[in-house]
Amino acid sequence: MNYKHILFLFITVLFLNSCSDETDCCPMPEPEADFASGIFVLNEGNFGSANSSVSFINEESGEKQVQIFKNKNGFDLGDTAQSIELHENLAIIVVNVSNKLEIVDRYTFESLGTIETNLLNPRYAEVVGKNLYVTNWGNGVDSADDFVSVFDLTDYSFIQSIPVAEGPEKLITANNKIYVAHKGGYSFNNQISVLDAASNSVTAELEVGFLPNSMLVSGSDLWVLYSGKPSYAETETAGGLSRIDISSDKVMESMSFSENSVHPENLSTNGSDVFFTIGKSLYKYSIGGELPVSAEFSFEEAAVLYGFAMNNEKIYVASPNADFTGDGNLYIYGLDGSLLDQYSTGINPNGVYFN
Repeated sequence: MNYKHILFLFITVLFLNSCSDETDCCPMPEPEADFASGIFVLNEGNFGSANSSVSFINEESGEKQVQIFKNKNGFDLGDTAQSIELHENLAIIVVNVSNKLEIVDRYTFESLGTIETNLLNPRYAEVVGKNLYVTNWGNGVDSADDFVSVFDLTDYSFIQSIPVAEGPEKLITANNKIYVAHKGGYSFNNQISVLDAASNSVTAELEVGFLPNSMLVSGSDLWVLYSGKPSYAETETAGGLSRIDISSDKVMESMSFSENSVHPENLSTNGSDVFFTIGKSLYKYSIGGELPVSAEFSFEEAAVLYGFAMNNEKIYVASPNADFTGDGNLYIYGLDGSLLDQYSTGINPNGVYFN
């Protein structure tokens, strides 16, 4: 019996079964790929300075690389990098002020193309099938010009724009639909738009709490975390959670914290557990239960909790300096709140992504 073949088959099955929704069952990288396994930290830089960057950290070796986009491609990433969407072998970087998308191979970070048209204040990206969807604020002072751009991911050509409500931000897909959270851009919004991926049209606009900031799908439900209106608004409101039935696209329930000063963010999962943050503290939530009243622990080392992610029983907090100048830091915690490691990053790190 050929045990080598059996071992290879076993490893292949394990890899395919381990793909997450975020990676969309990405192809296995070449062994010599520079960034085959590790962490990307997106650094937005300073507004108007065109000094965005991406750092790479190999947790196993402790090796850190800076400016990997510029070092690989010979030109700057751009002004105010907003987010990264990882899909198959691609990393799609949304650069907000530069009004462009930089598309690279996620394992080598070599440029595959740039999209610079039909974008205005782009924010986040999501892939459904062969289509790439990008939220855009449009002109921030115009509440009626916000849209979602649709591109063909096979050749990066433009397909169409979908007009949507003010301030579209993060997207999530379920049942061949795209749910868009509307924080409101320069204003305050409390909507979730539902887009049909087959017709590229808005099929529903749902009202949740003000400033929906993160979403997750659990079974037949979409859970939406909203932060509520901040203290500088005319009337401050509390944050909370809304539950949407994704089969009927109806809001089934909403529950807010009792105090208007509570503004949760960063709805995340680790296995079957659900977490979110309030300020620099972590809270654990049981799906379908009551909102938690006490924190698990706080991230005291972080000056500002600006980027947040959970992966493989660890918590990753990206923190700029308190004055948002100079290089920031990435802090890595255990689920018990212990600080496991920390790394310096580029200027104003705002997101953490995993290969």
